[in-house]
Amino acid sequence: MLHLALMVDDDSPLPTGEHITTQYQQMRPVIGFLSIFSSKIRSQAKEVEKQFADVKQMKDDLQKFAARFGPRGWTIFDRLSVEAVRTAVREKDDDLAEQGLVCHHLDPDILSFLGYRFNTSRFEAWHDLYVRAVERLLAQDFLSAVPLLLIIIDGICTTKTGKHPFSGGADAPVFDTETTGPGGLSDGLAILGATRRKLDTEAIVSPYRHGILHGLNPNFGNALVAAKTVNLLQTMVDYFDRREDEDARIAKAAKDQRKPSWSELAARVSATQATKRRIEAWKARPVVSGRLLAARGEPHKLEAGSPEAAAVTFLEAIANRNFGKIAQMTVDYPLRSIRYRAGRHRKELGDLKLMSWSIIGVRDETPAISEVDVAVEGILNDSSWSGIQVMRLIFADEKFEPRVRDSHDGNWTVMPNFLPTLLGTAIGSLSGATLPSDAPQQQESL
Repeated sequence: MLHLALMVDDDSPLPTGEHITTQYQQMRPVIGFLSIFSSKIRSQAKEVEKQFADVKQMKDDLQKFAARFGPRGWTIFDRLSVEAVRTAVREKDDDLAEQGLVCHHLDPDILSFLGYRFNTSRFEAWHDLYVRAVERLLAQDFLSAVPLLLIIIDGICTTKTGKHPFSGGADAPVFDTETTGPGGLSDGLAILGATRRKLDTEAIVSPYRHGILHGLNPNFGNALVAAKTVNLLQTMVDYFDRREDEDARIAKAAKDQRKPSWSELAARVSATQATKRRIEAWKARPVVSGRLLAARGEPHKLEAGSPEAAAVTFLEAIANRNFGKIAQMTVDYPLRSIRYRAGRHRKELGDLKLMSWSIIGVRDETPAISEVDVAVEGILNDSSWSGIQVMRLIFADEKFEPRVRDSHDGNWTVMPNFLPTLLGTAIGSLSGATLPSDAPQQQESL
């Protein structure tokens, strides 16, 4: 892939999309010239052109969406599906387009994805309200769900700003977010916050907060109102996510867009070349399968710093119910606090106890990824269980960005599906599912 290295000198950084577009527009003549001499560069240039054409189309679709559906109570947020927007703007019939948007926003997977945000410290105060609202949405009990969602919207904005969302609490511009652009949060709040003066029993098609919560628009129990309320909540959550880390993002953007010195450029090129050489030189170790490499309570000869040695530490943390260590070693891309993650892992593990474990296989998949086969035994609800499962480890930095193994800024961490899968292994064993049980008896070193 072609790399665009042009930077800006201005202290005020551009939003990410604008910065990348500016870089590309300035580099296009150079890329075109180099393409004359290299078929590989021509091929890469065509792919980059296609990507930027897709980005431009996406921006055009958002503008059309804002102009057409904004007045109908739909708002734009950062995680709004590109495909949902594209489908809506291409449907000529407004009512049919809105039916598609309703199906998208009330889809159980979309609701579940939004629910993950209420597991973070920023929004966990409203977690239980959201869970109940989703329960009512899935039961098509929109009369119950919509007020709960509006309560969450009110609570988030009032807590974060001290102001009501429909009276200026969410009007402040925020760097690099779709929620403050045309058709964003403030536009939606201006429409949906309209004051209702008298009782109107006709069905409404947008979540007019004043009329609903003050009982002046009692006929709001339909899917269209519910979906637009979910849409507004999505936009509210994105807005405050971007607002709360705005200073850090501006600082990072300014740093990333600063024109580097020649010495910095040389250092980057040198580091990139060194990493490339290490990747090209890397070779996977021979696969080990069906051999006892380590077991709980037994000495082992595993190499320090190896993925299997990290697996030993992780398994011991599970056996000892050391949730702080489990959290420290488990990948968490939202970068939540260790305390919060430890609490989540405690809930995941529940009453499950790991009594013994054995490492019986190792496979190196890439320079940053290895898989370890583990035979496990334990107790769940006073019943013994056993099974075999795979632990996938990634060598990564403190932000869980992959690194070539043995890099100075990396450590082995465990992908987050291991604990839920461990519980599934236990339940499967107790339910009589067929699981491998032949654990080897002799330890061997890699």
